[in-house]
Amino acid sequence: MKPSSPAFVNPIVVGFLVAIAVSVSAGLGLVWMRHRNSTLAKSNSELTARIAAVERRSDEMATFVQTELRPERLRKLNDDLSLGLVPMNEVPFKTVTENVAAGMADRANRTFLPLPDAPAGAPPSVKFVRR
Repeated sequence: MKPSSPAFVNPIVVGFLVAIAVSVSAGLGLVWMRHRNSTLAKSNSELTARIAAVERRSDEMATFVQTELRPERLRKLNDDLSLGLVPMNEVPFKTVTENVAAGMADRANRTFLPLPDAPAGAPPSVKFVRR
C-alpha cells in the first residue's frame, strides 16, 4: 500500500473547506436575521407613527366638537341660520295630573264627532233619531 496517492485529499483541507462553508452559512443567516429585524423595526415605527396620527386627529375632532357645542356658538348658529330653536330651559312645560289617555280620547272624539251646540269642555254625545 502506498501512503500517498494522487486522489488523496488532505484532511486539513477538507476541514478547512467545511469550516468555511459553516461560517459562510452562519454569516448569511446572521445578515438575514439582522435584515429581518431592521424591516420589522421600520414597519413598527411606521405603525407607531400612524397610530399617533390617528390619536392626534381624534383629539382634534374632540376639540372641534367641544367648541361647536358651546352655548354661545349654538345661539349664533341658531340666529345665523334662522332655525328658531330655543334652549330646553326656556321651553314651557305643564304638569299633567289628570288621566292622559281619557283626555286624548276626548280630544280625538271632539274632532271626529264635532257638535256645534256643545260647549268647549263638554264630552260629545250622540243622539239617535227615528225616522
